[in-house]
Amino acid sequence: MRIRAERSSKAALLIMAAAIVLVACGGGSSATSTATSTTPVTSGASATPSSTSNTAFDPCTALTPQFLSEHRWNARTPTPEQDSTGNSQWKGCLYVAQSTYTFRVQTTNGTLAQISEKFPTATELTIDGRKALRYEARPDVPGGCTINIDMKSGSLYILVDDPRGQHPHKLSPCDNVTEIAQALAPLLPRDS
Repeated sequence: MRIRAERSSKAALLIMAAAIVLVACGGGSSATSTATSTTPVTSGASATPSSTSNTAFDPCTALTPQFLSEHRWNARTPTPEQDSTGNSQWKGCLYVAQSTYTFRVQTTNGTLAQISEKFPTATELTIDGRKALRYEARPDVPGGCTINIDMKSGSLYILVDDPRGQHPHKLSPCDNVTEIAQALAPLLPRDS
């Protein structure tokens, strides 16, 4: 009986340790699993999702292993994520850079007009000829910054989460997300 009890205790400890590692490493699949993620844009009549989707671009396949390696964004295999809240939907992957900060790249049906309404202080940018908005969804929580790049049926959502300042060139999260967006925008199909 004592051996069986020890095995049960060891098994329970291993399960708890695995759960802690999954939570600490971002094992959850929700876009709201980090403190710096945005809350979905679902206000007013403008929140009705587009009838088409951004299926022309899949971040999980467009960011090839070679592309990720060239940018040193390949510390871990990308984790697919698909999230929705109300009418807002996101689909893409979570990436871990070799310097251990994380970022998400997802297509969403959230439009720039909706983002601008929700985050009126967002900075307008042009990235690879496309309109974009950069903002801190949670300015009270350091380390996070987001860019949405305009697409026909929504936008490309890029969120950097670097609360410990791990970028190798000490870029701020907003400068980092801009650099990532500039690398990714040319991968978007022109008709998307």
